Amino acid sequence: MIQIPTPTKMNRIVIFIRRILNHLKLLYYRIRYFFFKPRYPINLNSKVYIHLGCGDINSHEFINVDSRVFPHIHHIHNVEYLPMFKNDFADLIYASHVLEHISMLKLKEVLNEWKRVLKPKGILRLSVPDFERIIDIYNSNNKNIEYIWMPLLGSQEYKENSHFSVFNFLFIKNLLNEVGFSEIRSWDPTTTNHHDFEDWASKYIQIIDKSYPISLNVEALK
Repeated sequence: MIQIPTPTKMNRIVIFIRRILNHLKLLYYRIRYFFFKPRYPINLNSKVYIHLGCGDINSHEFINVDSRVFPHIHHIHNVEYLPMFKNDFADLIYASHVLEHISMLKLKEVLNEWKRVLKPKGILRLSVPDFERIIDIYNSNNKNIEYIWMPLLGSQEYKENSHFSVFNFLFIKNLLNEVGFSEIRSWDPTTTNHHDFEDWASKYIQIIDKSYPISLNVEALK
């Protein structure tokens, strides 16, 4: 069961200590990044794969881009603009539960930027919260807002973790078509290539005694 905890004095102290420790960790990562920036991976046939908004996930095949600091990040940067990459650079761009953090007003602009970085016939592979599945969770659990606010709005425990866009398959298919992508299709994280890690694309959320899938997984060709 998802519960919104009530802060207590002890909880506030623990949260404060965790924030201090997290700031110290980030400072260490930034110093380390300045002196020891990780090298790009070398893949078979010189293929280039980019993981946007990777967070703490580090797959050895991918160039990692995130606005947060981790030791494996190659570029600490906002994923909306990718000036560090030339045109027609990547064979695959992967972004899991990233696009919902971007304003509905900027989706086409951002997708065009990601398309610019892809090679012709390169793959854009996306995973986003599925609005229709969220509605199903809502209707199946007595229309309880507590069960859907986090997948709908983001958990909001840090500044970047709020949602500004919603998606179902028809909306994202039309959006990708308008930007110029083709061969838009679903993909399965348990069988697709270049996905040797677990992330939100394959996760379920647990409500009482039932698990619900939450993601809409879509990919397209440039």
